[in-house]
Amino acid sequence: MKTVRLSESLKRDIRREAQKKYESANPEREYPKDKGMEVFIGEGYQQKIDATTTHFRQTWGFDCPTNTVHTLVIKAEVVEPDSDGEGNDYVDTKSYSLHLPDVPVPTMLVRYGDEMRVKVEPDNEVFVECMDVQMHNDNRWKAEREYLAKIDNVLDRFATLNQLMKAAPYIKDLVPQDRLQKMYEKDDRSERRKEQAEIADNELSELREVLLEDALLGDE
Repeated sequence: MKTVRLSESLKRDIRREAQKKYESANPEREYPKDKGMEVFIGEGYQQKIDATTTHFRQTWGFDCPTNTVHTLVIKAEVVEPDSDGEGNDYVDTKSYSLHLPDVPVPTMLVRYGDEMRVKVEPDNEVFVECMDVQMHNDNRWKAEREYLAKIDNVLDRFATLNQLMKAAPYIKDLVPQDRLQKMYEKDDRSERRKEQAEIADNELSELREVLLEDALLGDE
């Protein structure tokens, strides 16, 4: 078995594979992006827009300018409990993007060309679902960082892949196949040394005779 140095590039390869395994076993949760229309109608925005466009037409005699909206950004103020012991609650404004199926909206309500932003109550069902997803993913990212930090710490304690594999054989699933093959190759250094000695003995026989003759002449 050959000795394979645990180089920085090999550590990165192992870490990258360990991260892929973690992400496969612990996938992120998806936001409910397809619930934009549910909020749009449930919060009465379609009714308000219909009333606005009707009033505009009656007032000005032509249709209200509109843009087609593809994204509904819902936002709400969430009160975070006091964490510093001083009785000061923290108010955090959270926002989440939801998909809308090409809804015409008065241009004055549109941002960035195809986005409408609305306020909802913090107990809105879709908003609460989005918050749960964010909390889950935040906790998952924190756990992943800790997981990778532990792996980095362990890898830094070994000088060779051989040592690491002896301590943790299961880590072979994270090691590139070419590195494993190299490690499992028979170490034939002693055989090479023997072959090299034979080559030198055959090819340098004349040199040995010259050196021997020179030594004899030097003794006279």
